[in-house]
Amino acid sequence: MWRKFSIALLPLAFAAGLMVVGQTSHALQAAPPAQEHGAMGGHVMGAMTPESRLKMLTEKLDLTEDQQAKLKPILEDQSTQMKALHDDTSLAPEDKRAKMKELHESSTEKINAVLTPDQQAKWKQVKQEMMDKHKGMKDQSPPDHQ
Repeated sequence: MWRKFSIALLPLAFAAGLMVVGQTSHALQAAPPAQEHGAMGGHVMGAMTPESRLKMLTEKLDLTEDQQAKLKPILEDQSTQMKALHDDTSLAPEDKRAKMKELHESSTEKINAVLTPDQQAKWKQVKQEMMDKHKGMKDQSPPDHQ
């Protein structure tokens, strides 16, 4: 009796398995692409758009509309220059990193010029927390095999 029941149940189990795989596959195809690089309050730093960075800064630092208007072109310019550096194949990796660090520091100075002293202190704290979180994630991740 059990044998007949098991034989009859086998095609049903197989069909159910195919349905689950099909639904999972469809969900993966419909999901938005994952972003790259480190994390920033649930966002991804390397792949953050100027708009998402501005939104994050506005939320974390309580920016005024005037500050948002001043920061937007700074963030857009930084993003454009970072992308150009990232795509530049003529630079050695260490030169690319140095230029990116230089650009980051320059942008940080411009951003700080728009912020109040209280916002600057908060921004410094937020950046440190992000760096600590990124370092922690980097320490836990397996080494890159390129």
